[in-house]
Amino acid sequence: MLRSDSEEILNCQNLSVISESSSILREFDFLIRKGEIHALVGESGSGKSTFANTVLGLLPKNLHATWKKFSIFEKEIPSGDFHAWKDWRGRKISLIPQSAAIGLHPFLSIGSQMREYFSLIDPSLSGREEGIRLLREFGLIDPEGAWDSRPHQLSGGERQRVLVLLSVYSKAELILADEPTSALDPETGKGILDLLKTRIQGSGAGLLFISHDLSSARELADTITVMRSGQKVETLSKTGSGWEPNSEYARKLFALDENFA
Repeated sequence: MLRSDSEEILNCQNLSVISESSSILREFDFLIRKGEIHALVGESGSGKSTFANTVLGLLPKNLHATWKKFSIFEKEIPSGDFHAWKDWRGRKISLIPQSAAIGLHPFLSIGSQMREYFSLIDPSLSGREEGIRLLREFGLIDPEGAWDSRPHQLSGGERQRVLVLLSVYSKAELILADEPTSALDPETGKGILDLLKTRIQGSGAGLLFISHDLSSARELADTITVMRSGQKVETLSKTGSGWEPNSEYARKLFALDENFA
């Protein structure tokens, strides 16, 4: 159970994102602390990905963000200012994408990509021996073969384990996982989520888990924020008796998920 006095990583208040013709996020509040797994759930179009891009400082130029408060890594960011993010992405903020096509170069071996990545992040992990050890640690059955393989020669689950490995060992304080199991079969996806939960709890980093899959969020998270049409419906904390949504919309979502479990 997460301690309520844990140090804040990100605290935003009244965050709004608009385009020329519409409002995508409206007065959205969000808080995540160190060691917390906070899931953001909602239907397609609810604003989850827009929020993730805001946290990454990667909003498209046609979108404009404003906020009352945006505190990240104990630094207050002036409304609409994204210059600070260039020093954080890949260092203090790490992304686990839903597809290895985004996170891994298709024409380079896994080993060469790990070597290049860790030479910048932590040179002590950039060698072949250390890399194979990490691949074994993250559940790849043939870590030596994986080191020498290109991404297409690995299964989807193996590629996703490599992405989790890179994020967890990036020493990032905040990890974003954007639908990290949507392209995997349920059994493989559960294995990835179990691995992610174990590694995050051991690292002390915060994990922002973005998904439309409420079942996975309920299993994985300490905290769940439910979104609808660009707004926060409510934020729930896991109790000894499970999840106890208060709003009508969240109660319907949780009841529907239980019926299909």
